[in-house]
Amino acid sequence: MVFKVLDILLVGIQVTHIVGLLSLFIAKYYLPEFLKYGKTFTGYTKGKKSLWNRVKEFSVPKSYFGHFYILSSILATYTVLSYPKATLAWQVLLHSLRRLYETYCINVYTKDSRMNWSHYAVGIWFYTQLNILVLLRLKKGDPGNNHLFMMLIMILASWDQFKSHKILAKLVKYSLPEGRLFNTVCCPHYFDEIVIYASYTTYGYEFFWPLLWVIASLSISAIETRRYYRQKFNDQSVPKYAIIPYCL
Repeated sequence: MVFKVLDILLVGIQVTHIVGLLSLFIAKYYLPEFLKYGKTFTGYTKGKKSLWNRVKEFSVPKSYFGHFYILSSILATYTVLSYPKATLAWQVLLHSLRRLYETYCINVYTKDSRMNWSHYAVGIWFYTQLNILVLLRLKKGDPGNNHLFMMLIMILASWDQFKSHKILAKLVKYSLPEGRLFNTVCCPHYFDEIVIYASYTTYGYEFFWPLLWVIASLSISAIETRRYYRQKFNDQSVPKYAIIPYCL
């Protein structure tokens, strides 16, 4: 009976991913305002607006990204306390704590740096379902700790992402980042995020869903970032690739 309930919860999470991916591509082609944040957020129409335009254009400070990692850290801490020997639980907790530290101690957000409300809602959903997936995986049985190679890959990707965030934090507002993988792709920190989530897939097939979401959403954001750079800077100085070296 317990496993049937867990299976139903897992199917429910998979359904939310399918709906999310469909919504992502609908927004890409029909509601691009929902995908704007940070440097690609250039403000919206002024003056009197319809109710739909108010909903569509409502935004929150980009610094609210920190809320995602507070939430994830709390949920991951619960999982670690419940399964203190589970490598998977520790990986998610350490990733959440690192991103929480970077958000409040490394990243720089101006008062004008904002994101569409949909980004905020999606972030809350993503980190909630991620931690639920981890808990479901562990309740079904500890997948074991024979994942040292992928843990090493995750550590290397986390370190590279940390260094990339430090480069971004030192930039003059919306200037072109340089150094490390920034010389090859516009958003190496997004590529690192993909690698980090790829490391989770060794624990179970259910983690391919978060990985698929990360690939789709960050690829769209990276392509938008590259488009922004090409409009603002000399095309010759903008990396050829948006997110994945020598691929995309």
